[in-house]
This record gives sequence, C-alpha cells and structure tokens, in this order.
Amino acid sequence: MITLDDLQGFLAVDDINRVMKSACQDAIATPELMHLFMQRFVRYSAAYSHSVPTLCGTIGKSQCFLDPAAAIPSNADRAMDVAAKVFSAAIEEFRDPRTNVSHRTLAFALLDQLAEYAGLSAADVEHVVQAEDWLAEMVASVHNCYEADANNLADMVRAMGFHAAAETIGGNEFSIINAVLFCSQRQGRFGQFIKQHKLRFEAGTVSPWYWIVIHGTDATEGVELGHADDAIQALNYAVRYSTASEAQVIAWAGQGIRQLAAIQTQFFSRVQQELRAASTLLVAA
Repeated sequence: MITLDDLQGFLAVDDINRVMKSACQDAIATPELMHLFMQRFVRYSAAYSHSVPTLCGTIGKSQCFLDPAAAIPSNADRAMDVAAKVFSAAIEEFRDPRTNVSHRTLAFALLDQLAEYAGLSAADVEHVVQAEDWLAEMVASVHNCYEADANNLADMVRAMGFHAAAETIGGNEFSIINAVLFCSQRQGRFGQFIKQHKLRFEAGTVSPWYWIVIHGTDATEGVELGHADDAIQALNYAVRYSTASEAQVIAWAGQGIRQLAAIQTQFFSRVQQELRAASTLLVAA
C-alpha cells in the first residue's frame, strides 16, 4: 500500500518550507508588501482549485482503470472511483460549508480587507494586479501539470502525483502564512485590524482570515489533510485497477511530485524577488 512515506523523497518538504517562510517574512515588512504577497498567492492558488476538476474529468473518461475481479469484463470500469478520490479536494473550493460561498470568494474578500489595511484605493489595487509580469507563466505551468492523456496511464498517474504533492504541501503552505503573517503580528496593529473586521455572508459571519485558517495552522488540522489522504488513496486505486505495479505507480507519481516541488519553489522565489524590488521602491519613495 502506498503511503506518504513512499512519496516524501521526491518532495524535499523542508527545502520548500524554508523558501515559503522566507518569502512570508519579507511580506510582513509593510502592509503594502503583505497585500502584494497575498495578491500573488491568491491567484497562484486559484490555478490549482480550478484544475483539479479537469484532472478528474480526464481520469473519469479513461479506460485504464478496470476491476480485475469484475465478473463481467465490460462492466469493470472503475475510473470514476479513482477520480472521486481526486475530486474530494475540489468540493470545499466550490462551496465552503460554513459560509456557502466558494473559497475563491473568501480569498478575494480577504484581499479587500488587506487593501483597506494598507490604505490602497481601487486604482492602487488594479495597478498591483496588472503590474505582475511573471505569474501567468506560473499559472500555465500548474495547468499543464494537471493535464493528462486519458489513454496514457503513466501520464495520468504523473498528474495524480502532482495533485497529491500539492495537497500535501498545501497544509504547510497555509500554516506558514498563518504563523508569519498573522501570529507574529497578532498583538500588533494588523492583529487588531483582523479581529475588529468581519466578513458577512448569507450563511454566516467569519473573520477575514478564515480562508487561511480553514486550510490548516500549527494548532489545527485543515481541509488539506483529508485531501492529501484521498489523493494518496487515488494512487492506491491506480494500483488496484490497472496492470501497473505499486513500484511503477510510485515512480510515475514521483515525476509529478518533482514537478510540484519545482513550481512551488519557483513561485515563492519569484514572489520574494518582486517583494524585494517593491520594497526598494517604497524606500526610495
């Protein structure tokens, strides 16, 4: 049975965590930089949330996943069972159970609050959004890694490995953001700002920081933990319902995991470069 331990060697979690933490530490230098960081992070994260269903559709239409124990071979298709384990990560993205809105709506509501905290006008925010000249490349890379050929088992498992790595790293990602951006400033002006402001939706009222903490903190298990477990279970289903060995599935998944590690490292390195360039401009002004 495939477990997280079988995949860790492809991921270099500690190295990725260090890059993420370093970028977050640069982000808290000023409210403007924190807003810039979160603008880039929200849009980068969105590339994952809407790509998961694409992979599920590819898996679901594949003829590569068949139950060898099926009494009637023509009724052996188990592709949707595999896809379901991947799709679990998308459910809350489309509807958060507490607020009945999508995670993206929650994320943009947080950005609105961060813009207010930084004293930015709507025009200022639009300038920040339009100023990026590198993020589109990162988003395209995420899309490409979630795409797969439904007739190619190796390609689908590679994409499933990418997804499993994204869900595994996701909990760390949000936990680090929470620790550096919020917890380290909890007693200061930013912490007070977050506590004093609320997001109101038809189904309920939450903190602006809600989108971050529901994904996991140092003290709580977020939605990513269950998603990661399901993503790994999808790989086990790939073994059960295909002719590939466990070792072969791990190797194929490892290719996708390495892709995720490279993209994640590149994103946080690039956003850190932008933060430092923006910091220099702020000092000069």
